Amino acid sequence: MTTLPIAEVRANLSKLVDEAVRTHQRVEVTKNGRRAAVLISADDYDSLMETLEILGDREAMDALREADADIAAGRVYPLDEVEAELRAKGIIGS
Repeated sequence: MTTLPIAEVRANLSKLVDEAVRTHQRVEVTKNGRRAAVLISADDYDSLMETLEILGDREAMDALREADADIAAGRVYPLDEVEAELRAKGIIGS
């Protein structure tokens, strides 16, 4: 992560935004030598918000923990078997 003073960010904002979009690198912005903000791409922001939403959803987190436990216990099914069963039930096409 790059750290830049706000004056430098202001002078190079368009370039920094393009770089954040292209490289997914964050830019920490300082004001009077202290951290004030962070510049990230819109895609990275959306991903972060989605992650926070999932982490805040008790049911989703319980389902993830259960899935992890199933995997650890070997309760898994081959993809071809799952696809065949879903096709047989008409849930997915061939």
